[in-house]
Amino acid sequence: MPTTDHLIRRGAREYPDNIAIKFRDTAYTFAQTNERINRLANGLYGLGARKGERAAILLKNCNQFIEASFALAKSGIIQVGLNARASMKEHEYILNDSEAGTLIAGDNFREGIESIRGTLKHLKRIVWVGGEAGVDSSYDEILKENPADEFRVEIDENDLTRISYTSGTTGAPKGVMLTYKAAKHMLLNMSQARQIYQDDVFLHVGPLSHASGSLILPHWVRGAKNVIMENFDTETFFRTIQDEKVTGLMLVPTMIVRLLKHPGLKKYDLSSLRSISYGAAPMAEDKIKEAFKVFGPILSQGYGQMEAPSTICRLEREDHVTEGDPAKVKRLQSVGRPYLDVELKVVGEDGNEVPTGEIGEIIVRSDHQMLGYWKKEKETQESLKNGWIYTRDMGYIDELGYVFLVDRKGDMIISGGFNIFPRAVEEVLNNHPAVQEAAVFGIPDEEWGEAVKAWVSLKEGTQATEEELIQFCAQHLASYKKPKSIDIVPELPKNAIGKIDKKAIKEQFWAGRNRKI
Repeated sequence: MPTTDHLIRRGAREYPDNIAIKFRDTAYTFAQTNERINRLANGLYGLGARKGERAAILLKNCNQFIEASFALAKSGIIQVGLNARASMKEHEYILNDSEAGTLIAGDNFREGIESIRGTLKHLKRIVWVGGEAGVDSSYDEILKENPADEFRVEIDENDLTRISYTSGTTGAPKGVMLTYKAAKHMLLNMSQARQIYQDDVFLHVGPLSHASGSLILPHWVRGAKNVIMENFDTETFFRTIQDEKVTGLMLVPTMIVRLLKHPGLKKYDLSSLRSISYGAAPMAEDKIKEAFKVFGPILSQGYGQMEAPSTICRLEREDHVTEGDPAKVKRLQSVGRPYLDVELKVVGEDGNEVPTGEIGEIIVRSDHQMLGYWKKEKETQESLKNGWIYTRDMGYIDELGYVFLVDRKGDMIISGGFNIFPRAVEEVLNNHPAVQEAAVFGIPDEEWGEAVKAWVSLKEGTQATEEELIQFCAQHLASYKKPKSIDIVPELPKNAIGKIDKKAIKEQFWAGRNRKI
């Protein structure tokens, strides 16, 4: 069966003169990019790296990230994902846990890497992108000194291609093992869900080490162009869409909210856009409706998690109904329906499937799911049972198969014996005209066990008091669900991939306690 290395070669063969990648002012054709990939793969083997070893990539968004990722896929070397926004302490843990022998890193990370280098037990070689190589290897020199001959090594679809680490919101990061088979089926899912053509131009603004990177290959195999932004800057973002005639985007809700209030919406020509997908975090219904009005009927939503990357469910364009039939409008609160390759059930604590409309834990089974957690058998057995991934996402399925997320299993608040799902409270707060973002969580309470608390940031130029927000919740929620207290803060803390970091917020309220519930 063909694997991703075959698909990389195929794209280069079929569309040699198309522009494959553009970063800043430099554009590379498919043929040029493939040559660079081959030179790097040959160079890594020349340095002693071999199939089955682990190699980590620590780069901000750039063309070298794609080249390195594809070179590892071709050579059978297992890619270890490092988030450029994470701390050196987190990088140290992942490099040691994965036993990475190779690190491909940007020169801007040199000082940090050198500070932990003595603790990296398995690291044998570093390839620096930019700057002087010193005792290590230079990315550019490797490309100059090695042949562009097509690199080939025997690869089986059940070989590991990547270890992706979870964000560690429930403990130490876990390495999610993905095979070439899983990567191929994720590609097939995405290709079935999206109509991609040679004239498509996809703009990557999110980290290539995460969801945005999963869309490189689907566009590559169709001969489409991948345009890369190093950082998300709204002015540059709008200008790039206009100048490059961008047709596709993948955004997180925070990005969309920023775009909606930016004057560039009217300043630049965005008419080339044909598709905007969003996901990775819940998005308030009113924000979806606003985005629909601004961008038109080109929105789709994706739901996945590291253990079953990117393609568990999809809310299609036609599902984005913003007015009329209340049942159809309600679907905006869902994450859509499962991909064709995905089986999905909602189960109770006993593991049995619950009736339609009843809340339980979402479990999935598919060909693109993880093999397990790297060196963590106990955690693997807890998450992977009888072939099913237990997502720890709580939700329900309606009569037509639409999946509604309620909360993370671990985030559920139990107050006075009642189960309270923070997301339901957050949705109400997010509908208040003054609220920019909201995070709801449980804090210790001597009488109730846990009390509902919220942190809220306000939109620029607006005002609201704690009492006003609590009363607003009381109008839309059962009394026991409304927050007992609300802190109004300038900005909610985010983790390395831009999600609200509830763990960091809650920690101060639970510090020193043996239990967090």
